[in-house]
Amino acid sequence: MGIRPQSGARSRRTAALLSSGLLLASVLASFVLIGNFPAELAEAAGPTGPNPPLGIHLSYLDDPTTAVVTWHTASPATSRADWGTSSGGSYPFSSSGVDYASPMGTFLHAVTLSNLIPSSRYYYRVGDASMNSSYGEASFRAAPPKGSTETFSFAAAGDWGNSQATADTSNAIKAVDPNLVLPLGDLYYSPNETIVKQIFQKWQAFGQSSFVEPALGNHEHPSTQMWHTAEDIHCAFVNLPGNERTYAFTFGNTLFLSIDWGLWSNNTSDGVDGTGTSCGGVSGTAAIRSWVDARLAAANLDPNITWKVVFQHFQCYDMTTVNYFPMCPSAGHPLDQMEDILTNRGVDLVLQAHEHTYSRSHPVKFHNVVQNGSAYDTPGAPVYFVLGTGGDPRTATCRNDSWVAVCRAPTKTTGFGHFTVSPTTIQYEFLENSAGVLDSFTLTKRPASTYTLSVDPTSVEMRRNATATALVDVLGFSHDLVNLTLGTGPPASRPRSGSRRVPRLRRRPRTW
Repeated sequence: MGIRPQSGARSRRTAALLSSGLLLASVLASFVLIGNFPAELAEAAGPTGPNPPLGIHLSYLDDPTTAVVTWHTASPATSRADWGTSSGGSYPFSSSGVDYASPMGTFLHAVTLSNLIPSSRYYYRVGDASMNSSYGEASFRAAPPKGSTETFSFAAAGDWGNSQATADTSNAIKAVDPNLVLPLGDLYYSPNETIVKQIFQKWQAFGQSSFVEPALGNHEHPSTQMWHTAEDIHCAFVNLPGNERTYAFTFGNTLFLSIDWGLWSNNTSDGVDGTGTSCGGVSGTAAIRSWVDARLAAANLDPNITWKVVFQHFQCYDMTTVNYFPMCPSAGHPLDQMEDILTNRGVDLVLQAHEHTYSRSHPVKFHNVVQNGSAYDTPGAPVYFVLGTGGDPRTATCRNDSWVAVCRAPTKTTGFGHFTVSPTTIQYEFLENSAGVLDSFTLTKRPASTYTLSVDPTSVEMRRNATATALVDVLGFSHDLVNLTLGTGPPASRPRSGSRRVPRLRRRPRTW
């Protein structure tokens, strides 16, 4: 609205009063508008109330239509989550949760967010049943459909502990906003649940918006030493696929497989496979090898899976001279607990920790370099990483073997590996907390064909101008062109007059 100009002081005063009135009316209107907002919109982001959720983190249960959000509180409470696809308090979906106690009495809560649309962005808040104490709002992207070729990213680091470096790494991961975070074991270094809770509170920086899928390390097993956390304490705080210790899940076009090898890397009777009751499994290397090999073999027959990533705590390859009894054969350690399976089943990346340094290999097969450089093209052998850089950095001496691509062991390093996965390429960077990118490479993969062809019968003898039938079965898939043709060839024996033998079908590349 405008004000018509008038002459004289009175007119100027009138104009000023009118302007003030318009301003006051505008302010009052603003207050009325805010007052009409839903109560959820007026709620500030972050914890509110006397008993707010703490240590919030998301878990992926191998189902793109669900997500689990877990947290703890200082005192007993009920639990509820509200969620929807719009920010600002419009939450059309709501569910109550499960309230339970950890082995040492921490008040834990978990709610399953269901009926999610894969790949969609969701906004949510969590709290008690009445939302008198709550945390709002956070957001996350639902998992992509299985077999999807859309790009996603994940971060990985191990050897955390409760330190300022842990907080720094957590905040640095938050800044790149990955879909998944893989903590690679040795997470807490304490039997005290107060420390465990504090670490989950630091992880909330990324955990409230990324799926957190941890591997277990040797310090997540009971010991006479005071810096070990019992497995059941760890399992109480996380909600993961299967039995929570050794497990696998498919995220988009990638199979992720995590292995719990137990307290000692050279002990073939501890650790568990991915079967059995919650937080359990069949013990021993033989059971673990059988389970891992079966999951990877099934992945190789699945046309929706392009990439295979194994993440664990103990090392298969170590780029330093520290003697940690590697899981793969080396000088003085002939036992092969896993390298033959990793190589034969075509695993692409093996993420490890245990040593509190950063290093990685070139693609390597039984200590032989397959490809050098920083652009790998269908190497047919895994790249191995040591990412013990979560929060307790140390130093070591580097090996000079040809398969060592990068080794920063002489320098204390904190940070994480960041992987961006697309249909045919993985782009990798190691991001140090203060220095930024210290290492990078690209891995391109042209998936091999996996199919079998059978013909029944393999040959048919028939008279001239007659017809015959053969059943041709093609099982599996091929990314290359495959043609099926009917050729001619000499008969096995002299045919009778007016007849000829039809040879076998031959195959050429064709897309299926």
